[in-house]
Amino acid sequence: MSDLSTAPAMLADIRRQASVLEALLARAPEFNAIGAEHLRPGPGGRLFAFGCGDGWFAANAVAPVTGEAFGLPLLPVTGLDMLLRHAPSTTAADRAVAISMSGTVDRTIAAGAALVNRGTGYVALTNGDGATLGAAAQARASLHVPDVAAFLTGTARYSATVLGLMLLIEGAAAALGVSGRACCSGADMRALIAGLPAVLAQCEAVLGPICQEIAAAGFGGVRVLGAGSDWATADYGAAKLVKVTTTPIWGGEIEEYAHSQFWSSRPDELVVLLASSPEIARLADNTAAALATAGQRTLAIESAGAPVASATYRLVLPKTPAWLSPLLMPAPLQVLAYCLAMATGFDPNRSQDEADPKRFLAAQLLSRRCELATA
Repeated sequence: MSDLSTAPAMLADIRRQASVLEALLARAPEFNAIGAEHLRPGPGGRLFAFGCGDGWFAANAVAPVTGEAFGLPLLPVTGLDMLLRHAPSTTAADRAVAISMSGTVDRTIAAGAALVNRGTGYVALTNGDGATLGAAAQARASLHVPDVAAFLTGTARYSATVLGLMLLIEGAAAALGVSGRACCSGADMRALIAGLPAVLAQCEAVLGPICQEIAAAGFGGVRVLGAGSDWATADYGAAKLVKVTTTPIWGGEIEEYAHSQFWSSRPDELVVLLASSPEIARLADNTAAALATAGQRTLAIESAGAPVASATYRLVLPKTPAWLSPLLMPAPLQVLAYCLAMATGFDPNRSQDEADPKRFLAAQLLSRRCELATA
């Protein structure tokens, strides 16, 4: 891979993930301490993680692994669901993490305020000071991930969000005297981080030509599918593709795709199947084989030992413990988004407020009105 200083902005952000995660892991005691002090549920209490967009994806990806990995279950909810359904009934035994890198997402701020009014409070997992969300929090767990470019969101910082949430939960679990099978500072985590540069280089080498081939043949959209923890990562991957392409994009669960999305699918779509375990791989392989009968192309992003042999294209990642899937599986989706954007003539290294000012304003009006109020 080329020097990060000469790489285009989005590609540089993707490639720096190992160094970003390594720096954050060095701060594990700080995050563990915040979790221990502020995120230990009381008797009968629950631990929530809530946010919007990438915050919701991260919470929903981490939640399926926290019980086994750390011995402490996590309940992921969207910012709106926390505001409308959960915050009104929280008790002093409940704890919550609000996730927003900017701290300026309207519904996440409102949900946090509702928790404060209930006397529950929350910890803000954010970047920098967390703006409005951070100011009202009991404590701030800040990633301190510097910008490659101010307009870039959800690449290296997303992976850091996943790790930061894991570190907070690990600290809370240890303070409760419970434990699981994982250790964030252990050998498995360190091996994953050390291997990320090679994984990303492999992703670029494999996915670049695939995207060129797909673009040249013509295609009508992309559907990104997963199951379990990979389902949230699939939704995250779809969100990244939406931001950097003009192609119709969908995310969803592999099984539910068969019962709903499939019936509106087109033969020229690309279906991306995430398979981080042998159990999911068997379902993904069946899906790929079935879609082949309809002439649809599939791309399997699979873990070694979990083959999806029926897929049209395959990217085989190193075998990784299941609890680390939320950290490994986003990387190829980030590369896929970049390569597909480049192959279809979209510039992923340009700010959206410059590329499409009206759409950018509409996005702020939808979910970030507080940014307009302070602009």
